[in-house]
Amino acid sequence: MNVRFGLSVYLVSVALLAGSACGKHTPPAYDVPPVLANRDEITEAMRAVGAGMETRVVLLVRVDEQGYVRDVSVAQSSGDRHLDDAALWIGERMRFEPAQYEGEAVPSLVRIPVTFDVVTRVFREPRLRNAESIVSAIIEDYGDIRGTAVLRVQVGPEGNVLVVRDRESSEHEALSAARRLTPGLIFFPAVSSGRETSAWVDVVFEFAGGESRVYVQRSPT
Repeated sequence: MNVRFGLSVYLVSVALLAGSACGKHTPPAYDVPPVLANRDEITEAMRAVGAGMETRVVLLVRVDEQGYVRDVSVAQSSGDRHLDDAALWIGERMRFEPAQYEGEAVPSLVRIPVTFDVVTRVFREPRLRNAESIVSAIIEDYGDIRGTAVLRVQVGPEGNVLVVRDRESSEHEALSAARRLTPGLIFFPAVSSGRETSAWVDVVFEFAGGESRVYVQRSPT
């Protein structure tokens, strides 16, 4: 597939393989697997990622009953930390039609292979490392707030927050709470040509009680 900057990439292989996990937190079985719902967005994301040789990373993706990605980990590494991080970044952007069991939406655990073809440019936006702990803080400290706030954050080459600017919000309380939480954000920094660098991202805070979420939306233009 040809892209605007004259390189070619091999799109994410989106074949979903039934996952398995040990322990009490294993999602229930499903008879209809989850289906990737934002293929076009993932295609665009893949255009920003490349490798110096053909490389494959297998992700283990936990999808909730609403189709949101709740957790992504590397099941099979490429052997390159930057490319593993890039694959994780891709996985976090995925959205799904949720799995079903007897007609009801259920959480699922799937294995997704991500293949990078031969290209000459590597870029990855900052990726949030501690979303789960921030969500826990929202539930514990701001559980009664409802609304969404978006903050524009400059992430330094070591993954720290350098600058914060307001973008938009549905409720003033949500924006105030997001401002207080932002200093606690920790990122994997942006990578360009194999080196960590500073970059801007939009961070979305969704205050919704037990369904709260925090995630990087996109690179600001």
